Amino acid sequence: MTLHLPGVTAPEELTVRSARRADAIHLALAGDLDAATVHLFEAAVASLAGPVVVDLSGVAFLSCAGVRALLDAHERIPGFTVVPGKAHAVRRCLAVTGADEILRDAVAA
Repeated sequence: MTLHLPGVTAPEELTVRSARRADAIHLALAGDLDAATVHLFEAAVASLAGPVVVDLSGVAFLSCAGVRALLDAHERIPGFTVVPGKAHAVRRCLAVTGADEILRDAVAA
């Protein structure tokens, strides 16, 4: 049985596209980075040594589980950079959790 609630949508999956460029490995995330999808991000960065640029421009929702994964990657990977994009929800989550302060040197405009 499927329950349909007006105004409630199913969470989006997360896609991670990877491209090797001269300066770094660039990961472009799209969808939601939350408890249900964080394993996909963690798998994508597990074997990376850096430098890595993570573009969150395509992320619609960032949860504390996603923030934790970003912080873990930041601690482990030298040259880890986050591009938060323009989404208010993503920037707000980074600010409210204090992750923007921790990632201060790693957050690109």
